[in-house]
Parts: sequence; C-alpha cells; structure tokens
Amino acid sequence: MSDSKGMGKLVHRGKVVLLAVGLTAGSLLAWNGLSGSPNVQPVYAEQGAVMENTIAVQGDGKLAVTPDIAYISAGVNVTAKTAKEAQAAAAKRYEAVRKVLTETYKLTDKDLKTTGYYVQPQYKFSEKDGQVLTGYSAVHEIRISWRNIEQTGALLDSLGTAGANQIGGVTFDTEKKDQYENDALKKAVENARSKAEALAAAAGRTLGPVINITENGAQVQPVFRQEMAKEANDAAGTSVEPGEVDVQAQLTVVFQLK
Repeated sequence: MSDSKGMGKLVHRGKVVLLAVGLTAGSLLAWNGLSGSPNVQPVYAEQGAVMENTIAVQGDGKLAVTPDIAYISAGVNVTAKTAKEAQAAAAKRYEAVRKVLTETYKLTDKDLKTTGYYVQPQYKFSEKDGQVLTGYSAVHEIRISWRNIEQTGALLDSLGTAGANQIGGVTFDTEKKDQYENDALKKAVENARSKAEALAAAAGRTLGPVINITENGAQVQPVFRQEMAKEANDAAGTSVEPGEVDVQAQLTVVFQLK
C-alpha cells in the first residue's frame, strides 16, 4: 500500500522517472521528463559496451563476365531544302535500315527503340549576308538490342550499307545483372572473412559469428566501344572486340572476436 501511495504522489505531481535498464554502444541517460527537477540526476552507461570484442572489415567482390547483349546506337541524318523533304528522305532511309534489321537479322520491334527524332534548320554564315538559311536536316536515332555478340561487326557493316550514316557506338552489357551482382556480393563476404581471420590471428584471437553486414553497393560496369559509320563502298569489315563486363560489390562486415 505504501508503494501505491508513493506512486500516486508521483503521478499527482506530474513527474515520470525513466530508468536505464541496459547498455548500448552509445550512452544511455536516465532523465526526468519534467525538466528542471532537482531530485533526478542523469545516469550514464559505460561507453562501448556492445562494440567490445568485435572487428569490422570491408569486403570487396569482383567478377569479369562475358557480355550477352550489345546496345548499338545508330541513326540516319538527311539534309534537304525544306523540312518536309528532309523528313521524307529520312523516313525512306530509316525504313531501309529497319528492313535489314527485321528481315535479315530477325530483330523484333522490342529490340528497336527510337531515342531521338528531330528536324532543324541549317544555316551558313558569311560577312556579306550574315546568317543564311540553307536547308533542313532530319535525324532519326535508334538503339538496337543485339544478342548475337559474335556478329556485331557484321551488323554494323550492314547498317552502313542500308543507309545508317550515324553510329554512336556499341555498349556491351549483360541481362543477368541480378545474378552476377549477387555472386559478387558472396565473394565480398568471403573477402571480408579472409581479412578478419588474418587480423584476428595477428591479435591472438579467433573469429566468431557475423554480427552485422552492411551493403555498400554492387554494380555492373558495361563496356563501351566507339565505332564510326562506314561508307557503303568500304570493303573492310568491322571487327569489334567485346571484352569482359566487370561486376563489383562492396560491403562492411562486423564479426565477433573470441
């Protein structure tokens, strides 16, 4: 009964006391909810209680994988006296390019994506007449998704023959990004464990279980190859080396020390 009465008095006075009942990596402070009370003093927990007997290391995971897709930037650029004539000529040239891609190389609509289409005036400047309109240019740019990597050079040659006079380059990539990023993360964990074991042994300790893992990032780095548009009468075939796609991952692992 005396305890109940005492509690009633505390509630009646509007005072609440919070008690620190555990330790954390920082400081726990017992404080009075009604600031200014002279009767409740702050209580600090011991610093670093949870972080004792642990080790944190950074793990790196790297893979080099064979690309399974190429993204080719190409387009047609036509100049004519009027905007209408430029558009009509660009449409005709683009249709020839598209026909080669769909009929000869069996690409579907989902493999072809228009990334730019614009018509703009062309000017010539002279000191006598100033800026003079000379015509209009029409440009139709596309991105081609190409999976037959070995035939990339042949495809580029066919684009030039069909009428594509803009080749922005080729980016070799992979469609298995999630799989490869997960593989790189696993290697990063193995790398972190190897480092932690070496450090623990040097300190005369042994490694315990994993306390925490923080992912710092995982990414696939595509390979870009710059290619120039080839003239239709150029007999030399294009040779493109895809190389390998780099996959990297990084994380931080906290281990317990025994």
